[in-house]
Amino acid sequence: MRKILLAIPVSAVVIAGLVWYRIQRPPQVVAHTPVAATMRAAPLFQLYDEQSQIVRLARYIGRHRLLLVFFDGTQGPDHSELLLDLRRNFLPIHESGAIVLAISGLRPSELRPAPNERGERTARDEPFPFGMLADINNFEVHRQYGAFDDTTNRPREAVFVVDRTGVIRHVHLGPDNLGGPEVWADELRHVK
Repeated sequence: MRKILLAIPVSAVVIAGLVWYRIQRPPQVVAHTPVAATMRAAPLFQLYDEQSQIVRLARYIGRHRLLLVFFDGTQGPDHSELLLDLRRNFLPIHESGAIVLAISGLRPSELRPAPNERGERTARDEPFPFGMLADINNFEVHRQYGAFDDTTNRPREAVFVVDRTGVIRHVHLGPDNLGGPEVWADELRHVK
């Protein structure tokens, strides 16, 4: 009886250690997994969010489906039709249980909503219901995902649906092929 009582706390410590190890280690790509030519592992990155906190993609792999939205932030996120449409139609994506990360070349401070000239906030200036990330190192992450046009030297709008294992399942390179929030929500519901 005494051995059984000792086994319970020891088992709890072992389980907690295994969970911590799984969360902390980078995802492993299994070489023999058959992946279609259009599917590939999502390149890992770490970027600053709008609050200047580091966000690592590896923390989501193995736990969440992801929607990675690359947008041209030259006029700010509140002027991106892609993000405004996503915010207006966010409910189906939220209900799918996916995490949304919007990525641009803006600095973290430029990703925060700002009051207008009179110090007021309008509906257009409200915070976005998803994470905003700053790819400020010469669009490095944009380039890794193919969301940068080297001929024009500008970022391209793009949306990537990533499954829990970290594999990119759907790619939408804009502007004509972006689809929309309804399409992305449907794709998210059909990936693991």
